[in-house]
Amino acid sequence: MLTIKASLRIYHKKGATRRLRKQNKCPAIIYNRGNEPSVPITLNQNDILHPEAIIQLYKNNVILLFFENQQPIAVKVQELQYHPFKPKVMHIDFTRA
Repeated sequence: MLTIKASLRIYHKKGATRRLRKQNKCPAIIYNRGNEPSVPITLNQNDILHPEAIIQLYKNNVILLFFENQQPIAVKVQELQYHPFKPKVMHIDFTRA
């Protein structure tokens, strides 16, 4: 099972996500079931682009996201968006497993 370190994201606008990408981070979101609000998060590009991580992301396996001082969250990848020509992930959509 793949484990990735994540952090909560406060700013959601276009400029904030551009600044994250310049810092080698990837904006992502966790969609919840029911009426619960979605959770915007930030991931490190190096953790996502590791060869083992890429395989696990495409196999649609359960991934554990670890946050500071919280329980890990089990998620599955709903959608991946890659940069057109750079080896970077632009955005990831997760759903709770």
